[in-house]
Amino acid sequence: MARQKPKVSEAELAAVTEELKQKFETLTTEENQMAKSKAKVKTPGAVNRLGDKLVKVNENFTINMYDNGYMIEVGGRDDEDNWKTAKIIVDTVDELLVLVREATEIERAD
Repeated sequence: MARQKPKVSEAELAAVTEELKQKFETLTTEENQMAKSKAKVKTPGAVNRLGDKLVKVNENFTINMYDNGYMIEVGGRDDEDNWKTAKIIVDTVDELLVLVREATEIERAD
């Protein structure tokens, strides 16, 4: 003899669905917060200023926009007069603008 499954009302299904939805949203929020806090951790020894790598800059630079931040790429000369390229990734436009301002204040390469 086949066993019958208990019938579940639409209200019970809706309540369970809503509970699962709330749990999912909570987990997603926690995961996003963890990812943001992890992204704020700076790598020791990482270049975060153009002056850490370049003493002279070329007359142009490139900015790339990504889903999670920005990258500025600046070519120029190091303290031994060798050609170098600095590529720095930042999270916010404010951090990017600091680097753009720095690039405009460093001496231009020949």
